[in-house]
Amino acid sequence: MGLCYCNQLFRIERTLKTLSAEERKEKRLELEVPVWESFWSWLATVKPLGGSLLEKAVNYAANHRKLLGNYLLDGRCEISNNRAERCVKSYATGRKNFLFHDTVKGARSSAIIYSLVETAKANHLNVFQYLYTLLLYMPDYKEEPAGVEAMMPWSEFIKERCTRVMDTETETPENRGQIPL
Repeated sequence: MGLCYCNQLFRIERTLKTLSAEERKEKRLELEVPVWESFWSWLATVKPLGGSLLEKAVNYAANHRKLLGNYLLDGRCEISNNRAERCVKSYATGRKNFLFHDTVKGARSSAIIYSLVETAKANHLNVFQYLYTLLLYMPDYKEEPAGVEAMMPWSEFIKERCTRVMDTETETPENRGQIPL
């Protein structure tokens, strides 16, 4: 029965793909919240055998109720973390290579760069251009930490610089513009 509720939620999500984030949020609250409420009511009636896998699943769902519904609050979020899981898979596959980092700082730096690259890919950015732009503008944040929002991959500032093919007029430290704050 739980699978039926999940299928229903994913079916609704497929119909919302073309909507803006704000419209998607509104439709989710209208169409999906009742499905979630029915799911939680049903789950409360399930009495699995102690120690069974079903008991483990029911307890997991009940303990994570609030977190499982967080995607309803932001139309930019996806219902499932499958995309994130796929991104992490390549990192997990190469995990043995990371054993050769000489220091914890080196491993941390590698993880940060990996996260930046995967986030850029997820936002359909030119990864090289995104990293270049970050390196070009980030020194300014010693003076303007509030401007970090402009460096997020979903900001208009980044989208206009990093979704195009790089050309010969690439910004340099000498000719770059100012960060929009």
